[in-house]
Amino acid sequence: MSFTAIHDPTKNSLAEGYWFLFFRDRLVVSRNGDGGFTVPRPSGNAASPESTAPSGNAASPESAARSGNATPPENRIPPGNEAPAESAARPGNATPQENRVPPGNATPPENRVPPESAAPQVDPGSPENPGAAELAALRGKISRVLYFGRLDGVDCYAGDLASDDGLPDGFTADSLRPLYGKIPPSQMIPARFAGHLLHWDRSTRFCGSCGAPNRDKEDERAKVCSSCGALTYPRLSPAIIVAILDGKRILLAHNRRFATPFYSLIAGFVEMGETLEDCVAREVEEEVGVRVRNIRYFGSQPWPFPDSLMLGFIADYDGGEIRVDRRELLDARWFTPDNLPSLPAGDSIARRILTWYEKDYAPGLGPKGA
Repeated sequence: MSFTAIHDPTKNSLAEGYWFLFFRDRLVVSRNGDGGFTVPRPSGNAASPESTAPSGNAASPESAARSGNATPPENRIPPGNEAPAESAARPGNATPQENRVPPGNATPPENRVPPESAAPQVDPGSPENPGAAELAALRGKISRVLYFGRLDGVDCYAGDLASDDGLPDGFTADSLRPLYGKIPPSQMIPARFAGHLLHWDRSTRFCGSCGAPNRDKEDERAKVCSSCGALTYPRLSPAIIVAILDGKRILLAHNRRFATPFYSLIAGFVEMGETLEDCVAREVEEEVGVRVRNIRYFGSQPWPFPDSLMLGFIADYDGGEIRVDRRELLDARWFTPDNLPSLPAGDSIARRILTWYEKDYAPGLGPKGA
C-alpha cells in the first residue's frame, strides 16, 4: 500500500475513507482480531454523497429536500411576492459596519465542521466497520477536519477531537510512539503525516507577524494571514541520530526521558548554521564526551513528536573517554553484539540502525551499503 499527500481544502469535511482522529497527540484506533490495532475506515454506507454535505459544507437543494429541511410548498412565497432587491439594501436593514465580520476572520466554508445532521449514515452491521456507527457519533466532538491525501486510493482525513470521552467499545486512543508495530506500517505513514499536520494547524491559527487570523492557502499547504498576507509553512525540525562504532563495539546510552530501561543511540537537534555532520560531531561530544570521524548517512524517518525529521548516521570512534552529560543521560557505555542491553522496539530509525548493526555489520570491514 502507498500513501500520497494531497492538498485540497475543498474536501475538508469527513466522508468515506480513513479517519485519523486525534485527541491532542493521541490517535483513535480500533482493535482488530490479531491483537493489534487499525485506523477506522467507515465505508460502504458510512458516507455517501447523499448523506454528507458537499464541498463547503452547505447542503445541496436535493439533500435538503431528502432530509426534510426543504420549505413546504404551502409556506413558500408565491412568485412575484418576493421582497424587491432594493428593499434589502434600504438604510437600517444592512448590518452596521461595526458589526460586520472583517474579511478573513470568518471561518472559511471549507474549514467548517459539518452540522450533526450531515453525519454520514453508517451501516452498523457492516462487517468491515465494527463500531463505525458509534464512531460517527463522535462527529460532534470534532473541531477541525483536514483532508490530506490518499492511502492505496482511499481518501484520508485528519480530525481534532475536543475530548476522548465516550469512545465506542473496541476503540482506544494512544500516542503514535507506542503504536509502532501495533498498527499496519502502511497506516503509520499517513498517521505520522496527520499528527504533524494537525499540530501545525493548531499552532498557526494566528499570524506570527501581526496576530491576525490565518486562513488556508488554496494552492499549497500553507497559511496566509488575513491582514498582512504573511505566509506560514509547516514547520520541520531536523534532528540527527548516530551509531558510534569502534570495531565490533557500539556506544549506547540511556536517556533520562526513556520510560523503560532500554538503551539507544545518541540523538539531538540541528542548530542554526550547522551542517548535519557538524551536528553529529557536536552532539556526540556534548552528550558522551568522545570524538567521531568518517560520518556517513544511513537513512531517515519522519518523527512527529511533534514535528521532527530524524536523520540517521553511522560514525567511527576517534578517541576520548566516555563522559556522560547527566542533564540528558543516565548512563552510556560500550556494548558488543553478544551483550546488548534492552533496545528500542518498533519500526523506529534507531531500531533499524541497531538491527543493521546486529545483522549486517562486519567488524573490520566497515558498514555495508551505508
